[in-house]
Amino acid sequence: MAKVNEITDHTAKMTLNPPATEGAVEVEPIRSFNPVIRTYLNQIYNSMNASPKGVTSGSESSNHPASLEDFLAYMSSPASAACRPAEKEDLSAPITEYFISSSHNTYLTGNQLYSDAAADAYTNVLLNGCRCVEIDVWDGVPHSDEETSSDSSSSSSSSEDRMSSRKKRIEKIEKKVGKKVEKEIEKGRSEAGTASSKLGHFLSKQLSHSGEASTSAETTATTSESLSKTPSRPEPRVLHGHTLTKGTSFREVCYAIRDSAFANNDLPVIVSLEVHACLEQQETMVEIIKEAWEGLLIDITTESEVSRMPALEDLKRKILVKVKWIPPTGDSEPEGAAQSTNHLEQHASQDSSVGANQGEPAPKKPSKILHALSRLAVYTKGYHFSHFTQPEAEEPGHVFSLSENAAKEAHTNHRDAFFEHNRNFFMRIYPFGLRVTSSNLDPSFFWRRGAQIVALNWQNLDKGMMLNQGMFADEQGWVRKPLGYRNSEDSPVRRNLDLSIEFFAAQGLPLPPGDTNAKGFKPYVVSLLHVEQPEDESNQNPQEDNSSDSGKSSYKRTIKHASGMDADFGAQKIVFPTVSGIVEELSFVRFKIKHEKLGPDQLAAWACIRLDRFQEGYRLIHLYDTAGSKTEGFLFVKVSKVVY
Repeated sequence: MAKVNEITDHTAKMTLNPPATEGAVEVEPIRSFNPVIRTYLNQIYNSMNASPKGVTSGSESSNHPASLEDFLAYMSSPASAACRPAEKEDLSAPITEYFISSSHNTYLTGNQLYSDAAADAYTNVLLNGCRCVEIDVWDGVPHSDEETSSDSSSSSSSSEDRMSSRKKRIEKIEKKVGKKVEKEIEKGRSEAGTASSKLGHFLSKQLSHSGEASTSAETTATTSESLSKTPSRPEPRVLHGHTLTKGTSFREVCYAIRDSAFANNDLPVIVSLEVHACLEQQETMVEIIKEAWEGLLIDITTESEVSRMPALEDLKRKILVKVKWIPPTGDSEPEGAAQSTNHLEQHASQDSSVGANQGEPAPKKPSKILHALSRLAVYTKGYHFSHFTQPEAEEPGHVFSLSENAAKEAHTNHRDAFFEHNRNFFMRIYPFGLRVTSSNLDPSFFWRRGAQIVALNWQNLDKGMMLNQGMFADEQGWVRKPLGYRNSEDSPVRRNLDLSIEFFAAQGLPLPPGDTNAKGFKPYVVSLLHVEQPEDESNQNPQEDNSSDSGKSSYKRTIKHASGMDADFGAQKIVFPTVSGIVEELSFVRFKIKHEKLGPDQLAAWACIRLDRFQEGYRLIHLYDTAGSKTEGFLFVKVSKVVY
C-alpha cells in the first residue's frame, strides 16, 4: 500500500453535510468498508490532523471532521459520491431547449436482424428515464377463414393471455416504482381536462377535453374490454421491416406505453411513429391511439399553425406524437377511400408519363399518411429534410430526422446553419441502418451541435449508452441545454480543464458476465475524458465510426491491474493533459473496470459522470454492471479538478 501521508500533501476539497438537493435520487449509504479502504481512510484522517492544510471546503476549516467516526460517517454517506446530485430542473423553458433521453427501434430486444419485438421493451426504457420512443408500424396480416374459425373457438384463451401479459407488466411497473399504476392512470385521465385548459390558454384556442374522470375500477374495466376483444379486422404490427425480427401488436405497445409513461415521471413522452401501414390500417392506428392514450394526447379541435413552443411544465403527463405531417387537402373524400390506394397510385404513375408528353402537370400522388393520423402531431410534426432554407425549417413544431451520416454531412457542409437551427427547432438523429448489432453512435458529438433527440439502441450497452447515462443520470429524461445552445444570441461558455485522479482501492466489484472465479479476477481501470476536440470540427469523413474506444487517444488513461473484487490499486495516479475550450455540461468522464486475461479483456463494471457534476476531493465512484444495473461496488478515488 502506498504511503497515504505523501498522498495527502495535496489539499483536497470536501464538503461535509452538503445541503440536500430537492428531487435528487441518492445512492444507498455504505454499510461498512473493507479492510483495504478502511486503512486508507484511517491514514488519510491522521494525515489531515497532522497537516495545517487539512481537508476542507474551499478555505473554510469549519468543515474539518471532528473525529474519525465523523469522517467515516461522511465517506459512507451519499454525500461522498463522485457524482453530484442532480439539481431540480427548470421546466419553464420551451421544449426545444432541452436534451431528451431517446430510444431507437425501441421495440427490439436485441440485434436489428432477427431479435424479437416486445411491448415490454417500452416498459423497460420508460421506467429507466427514456422520454422519446420509436414505433415502426406495418400492416397486420389478415386472418384466413380457417384461422378466424380457430381464433373464435380460442378467443377466450387469447383474451386471457393478453390480460395476463398486461397484469405481469403492471406488477413489474409497481415493483419498480413502489405504487399502484392504475391510480396513476386514473390520475392522468382526471387531470386531462385541467392540462388541456392550460394548453388551450397557451394556444388561444379551444382544446378537446377528455370528459369526466374514470374511477380505478372503470379504468381497469375499460382496459380489460379493449385488450380482450378479438379484432374484427387485421390490426397493425410493430416490427423491423424486411428483416427476420418477430413482431408484436401495435395495440399492446400503445397500452404498454400508457401503463409505463408516467409511472415514475410526469414529464412528457414523445412517440416517434415510423409508418409503413396502409391507409386502412392507419385508421385502426388512430382508433387504438385515441383509445389507449385517452386524456394524454394534445387534441386540437381546429387546424391551426403553432406560433411558438410551450414550456416543458405545461406538457406534464402528455404524450406527443411525432409523425410525418400532411396538411389537410380540403377534399371531402372519406377516409375509407384508402382502400383504393394501390389503384390510384398505379393510375397516377401511368398518367404521369402521358401528362409529361402533353405538357400538362402530372396528377398528384396520393398521400401515404392518413391526415387523421398526421394531425395528432402538434409540436412534433415530421418533415423530410432537404436543406436549412426550405420553408418548413422556420415552422415552429417541426422535427427534422436525420441518420447519423446525413447529420454529419449536413454539419460539415452547413455548420453554422446546423447549429442555429437547433437553437430553436427540434432535430432527431438516429443510428445508420448498417448497425445491425445495435451498436450506437457517439451522442455527445450531436449534443454539442444542439440536437435535442439523439436516439440510441438501448438494447446494447456500449459507449453511446454509457454517455447517455452520464447525461441523464437521476434526471427525468429532459435536461436543459447549457447557455449558448438555447434560443438566444449567447455564445457557449468555454473553459479550460486540468484533471487528475488517484485510484486507491475498490470494494465489491462485480465479476464479468459468466465469470465465477473471484480469486482469479484481475481488475484494472480505464479512464476516458470525453470533450470536444479539434478534430470534431475538422472531421470531413461522415462515414467514420466513433462508436468504440479503439485506437489511441490523448484523453485515455489506464492503471495497472490489481487482484480480487476488493482490489488495492495502490494510489495510482492518472493525469490528463490540459484541455481548452470545453463546455462542462457537454463533457464526460467515463470509467471502465476490465478484467485482464488472455485474449480480449472483459468489461466487469463501469460509470460515466458529466463533468459539471464530477466532484473534487476524496470520493466514491458508484458502479453499474454490464447489464446497466446499479451495483454495490465502487471505486475509492481522489479527484483534482480545476476549471478556469
